[in-house]
Amino acid sequence: MSGVGLATYRRCTFSEKRAVLRVFWSRRESDSDTVNEAAREYGPYALVMVVVIAIELAVIAAVLFNRGNVWAWPAVAATVFAVVCVWWTRVCQRAMASPAQ
Repeated sequence: MSGVGLATYRRCTFSEKRAVLRVFWSRRESDSDTVNEAAREYGPYALVMVVVIAIELAVIAAVLFNRGNVWAWPAVAATVFAVVCVWWTRVCQRAMASPAQ
């Protein structure tokens, strides 16, 4: 993560922040350099947050599975989905980090 953190993202207007999310998750560059830079800044933070969610779900699934709870399998399914989301977030982050297409 860069030393400036989310400086560009924080300077964005509400509509620009929406554009940042759209650009990051779709992996399509914007016409705005500000939005593109903010999307690059957003990537590492998004990845960390999705990883934390996946870890939390894995712990919950493990506890439920260990106790033989009926909710164990749905929790496992949610964990698998979260791991897929981690993969997709990493794909989006790499697309944003690579030079302009």
